[in-house]
This record gives sequence, C-alpha cells and structure tokens, in this order.
Amino acid sequence: MLARKELPPEFVEWNKQWGAPYGHRSARLIAEGKRPVQRPAQAVADPANPDYGPFAFQHASGTRVHEYPWMFAAAGLEPGMRVLDVGGGLSGQQFVAAEAGCEVVNVDPSARDDYNVWTDPGYLPLSPELHQRINDTFGTDVRLIAERIQDADLEPESFDRVLCLSVLEHLDPAEAKEVIEVCARLLRPGGLMVLTVDLFLDLKPFGVLEENMWGINQDVGAAIADSGLVLETGDPRELLGFPEFDLDHVVASLPEILIAPLYPVMSQSLTLRKPQT
Repeated sequence: MLARKELPPEFVEWNKQWGAPYGHRSARLIAEGKRPVQRPAQAVADPANPDYGPFAFQHASGTRVHEYPWMFAAAGLEPGMRVLDVGGGLSGQQFVAAEAGCEVVNVDPSARDDYNVWTDPGYLPLSPELHQRINDTFGTDVRLIAERIQDADLEPESFDRVLCLSVLEHLDPAEAKEVIEVCARLLRPGGLMVLTVDLFLDLKPFGVLEENMWGINQDVGAAIADSGLVLETGDPRELLGFPEFDLDHVVASLPEILIAPLYPVMSQSLTLRKPQT
C-alpha cells in the first residue's frame, strides 16, 4: 500500500511516545502545526537530551511520519525475537526494537569508510563509534555489522523479523533482488520481512526520468518474485511491478497519499511472510 496523509490515531501516539520521525522537539513542533527542524549533529553532541530521543540522529524523509509507526505495528515485535535491520544506519527503529526486548542486528555497509557515498549535507555519517555511543545512551546493545547483507555471514533461518526501511530504491535491480533473497534465507520459517520502498513522482511511470539523486523506482514485484516469500500485507495495486499495479488508481489517489514536503516521493509499505514449509 501507499502511505496516506491521514495517520491512524495509534500512529500519532506512537510518534509522540518515541519522538518520531525527527526527535522529540520536532515531534512537538509537528503537533503544533509547525515545520520540524532536523539537527542530527546537535543530537549527537548531546544524545541524552530529552529534546532528542532515538529518532533524532538520522536525517529522514517526510514520509517517515507514517513509515516508523507502520513498521512497528506490522512487525508485531515481542521480547526475545531476533530482529535484522537491513541498512538501518543511525535510524531509531533498531534502538526501539532493542528496548522492546529484541536481539537486534543492524547490517549496514555505510559504516565503512570506503562505502559511504551519501553527500546530502543533512546526513550524519554512520560509524561504529557513533553507533555505540547511541547504544550506550539508550542502554541498548544493537550489534552493527559494517557489511552488505550479502557479505555478512549470518546464520540461515536465524531471524524472526527482517526490517528494511527505504533501502531498495537505492540499489540497482539485480542487487535489490539479491538482498530480498538473502533476507528470505535468513528468516526462520513463519518469519516476517517488513519493507518500505520509496516511489518517486519525478521518475517513470509518473515522470520522464529513469533515476534521480536518491535512486530509482524499484520494480518491487521483480525483486521479490523468486524469494519464496509471500505477500501478506500491502495493496498490489499500489506496489510497482506487481501485475495488479494500477497507475490510474495511484494517480487518482494522490490527493489522499502522503507525499514528502521537500521532495516528490511516496512510500510503499508491504510485509512478506516466509512459509512454514
């Protein structure tokens, strides 16, 4: 499905509780109808300041106001679960999952000096030292692996949940497909993969471009086709690459769809279940 402007009341409350998507101070500004300000560098300088919280350390798209609470509602996390966060960066979902009693592993190659390609001035580079400082601040123990998920050497069928927030659009189609297939192998039978994938209005099939500074409009249907995972949550009419994808339906729905205020991007949300057998 594509995220809607109208947030369910429980999402509004979740964002208030955790200061999502930009930190507690910005969450208060949003509640007051004001424009939020993202200052990750200030948050890192004083991570325990109550104005911040676990979501203040990574620059985030405006669609995250839906993505973060939706991801936790869809994941159904329980204490003792083993959770894999693919490309989690410094984003707060990994720390909140750890505070919920889960064992969390964040696999993100951007923690390597030779891999980090982000040039956005609002982006705070991930490093093992900074990641550990945030862990220490919140009393969590998220394990960071500075590799691609394909190279992380994790045990097959060892995770109950895989979280993948706004990652696939940054990859070429072959690597996106590989990432999904690796995640499928890492999930236990019956496990769940929870995905959000950006969908850009300036790229085809809406615009004329093939790619922009952030990535591509990923063919989600092709990426998951051979993974063995089964779509459990998500409207196929609104998931690019699915046979049911309906461009006219999406365009007609634009007035109610959440579009980030600073860039023409929407958020596709879906869950994939690994069959028990």
